[in-house]
Amino acid sequence: MRSTLILAAVLVLTNSCASTVDPSPAPREFQARDAAEVFAAGYDNIREYYLEPVQIGSVALHGMQGLQGLDPAVSVSSGEEKVRLSVGRAVIGEFPAPREDDSVRWGMLTAAVILAGRSSSAELAKTPPEQLYRTVFEASFKDLDRFSRYADYDTARDNRAQREGFGGIGVSLLPDEQKVVIANVMPETPAARGGLKAGDEITQIDGQPVQGLSSRDVVNRLRGVIGTPVALTLHRPVNGASAETLNVSVRRARIVPTTVTFERVDDIAHIRMNGFNQDTTASLSKAMVEAWREIGPRMAGVILDLRGNPGGLLDQAVSVADMFIPTGEIISTRGRHPHSMQRYDARSDDIAQGLPMVVLINGASASASEIVAAALQDTGRALVIGTRSFGKGSVQTVIRLPNEGEMTLTWARLFAPSGYALSTYGVLPTVCTANYTDDPVQVISDLRRGAVRPSALLNARRVVADLDANRQKELREACPSKPAHNESIDLDVARLLVHDPELLTRMREMSVVAVAQKAQ
Repeated sequence: MRSTLILAAVLVLTNSCASTVDPSPAPREFQARDAAEVFAAGYDNIREYYLEPVQIGSVALHGMQGLQGLDPAVSVSSGEEKVRLSVGRAVIGEFPAPREDDSVRWGMLTAAVILAGRSSSAELAKTPPEQLYRTVFEASFKDLDRFSRYADYDTARDNRAQREGFGGIGVSLLPDEQKVVIANVMPETPAARGGLKAGDEITQIDGQPVQGLSSRDVVNRLRGVIGTPVALTLHRPVNGASAETLNVSVRRARIVPTTVTFERVDDIAHIRMNGFNQDTTASLSKAMVEAWREIGPRMAGVILDLRGNPGGLLDQAVSVADMFIPTGEIISTRGRHPHSMQRYDARSDDIAQGLPMVVLINGASASASEIVAAALQDTGRALVIGTRSFGKGSVQTVIRLPNEGEMTLTWARLFAPSGYALSTYGVLPTVCTANYTDDPVQVISDLRRGAVRPSALLNARRVVADLDANRQKELREACPSKPAHNESIDLDVARLLVHDPELLTRMREMSVVAVAQKAQ
């Protein structure tokens, strides 16, 4: 069974549609009934889906106490089965405390406390609904882990666009407060087909000047329902001194941010991935087709570069690993909810046709990228090079709330094929470059003469929970997690190993031996 979970941010439990933008803006006036529905939905999802059992009463109380961040005079306390709201020294109201697990009534109570507080606090009265939701939910999450979070209406809309795509024209804009200038035009998009170019200044959208609009307002006007037209007036620099005015009309299409790029490095396909969204697997397939077409039968190997990749959709991570692993387990997830107990197995052919393969990771490789690295390492399909990854070994489910905001909740832990949890220590590369600077030849020399013993480290990583504190510290220090270091050495070492199949195979087999030792 394949799910649509996202990491790092995730299982979308709604019928969101990527072909349109969200139909209506966030409400500007606070409505107690709407707020009660939002809070009740949030509390109920925490109760049902969060990784560990929580007390909803405590979650809701902490959320209400967060209102003090908006007005220091506001105080919410509990005792004698009541919840008390005070503003300054005045007690504004006392409310009966619901049953501990009654999400609906805790949601109603939260809305009632805010409504009462707004009658006595000028700060609360002028706070928009979205900020109230964000304040309460962020405070309520103090009972949860650091990966669980709330996204307000605007942030959630942007998150959905990154995951699922959006109706747009396919341009990115320069961060310029004075004018709207195109920074990049994505290929095969309405903007590219319409002849738009980097450097073009957009002066009008649908006949309306853009001067004075915020960046978000400009983006909102460029985005819209797929298939609908948008008219642009452009100023295009000519000869560096003057500009010509162009009027262009294009039709919006589904735009999905690019997550995969291919670069030929001699006879090696260097595939870089910066995230996992709905189009990542398809984009990777296209990149490999392009690599085979450009390099042909002389292709020596594949370098899959996951450095700096923060993660994304779980089903895409599984599919990416599946593209290179003919058989075997890819990942398993375990949590409190019955649906969080899953195992994902490979079932496709190897798109690289068995060519030597290297995976690059660093301390900023997290979540979905760790799934791919661990699966390719544990199955012996690829050699992992770099520094220890981030260690975000959990799965989040993303739930759309009635206000079109989103709640991201940790609901499962991730386990590599060899059985170890990905959390905290991340994926340990077979070839660690953390302590090298700029000499890839030295790395190869050390590997050849056995100066490093990766199998011992990998085996320790897989039984880390059984090690004492000193051994755990030693393991951390053996290959420190570095978000960025001299990236060229990783790529250079990978190139040298791809062209040395015998050494690469020997190092890769050490990973498999460590897996076998753990299994025993």
